[in-house]
Amino acid sequence: MTTYLRHPLTLVWAVLTAVTVVSWLTARDGGAAHHLNVTVTVVVLLIAAVKTQLVIWHFMEVRTAPRWLKLLTSGWLVAVVGLLLGVYFGAL
Repeated sequence: MTTYLRHPLTLVWAVLTAVTVVSWLTARDGGAAHHLNVTVTVVVLLIAAVKTQLVIWHFMEVRTAPRWLKLLTSGWLVAVVGLLLGVYFGAL
């Protein structure tokens, strides 16, 4: 049993779970329904980006992949988050 607890993927899973709870608490305390809160939106999107990076690196094992794949996946993530933030701020 302790072997599973010491495994790096177990730690990453625990971090992902904790970050999900933090994201939920942030969004829940962000204000009334149908009221835009820029800070909450940006924080939740950045938390989602961190979670995505952890999943890509640890569960898809990109951390041991060639450098070009690491850069490609990280660049893709930055582009998607940038696009989402751009659309969000463009709609305000």
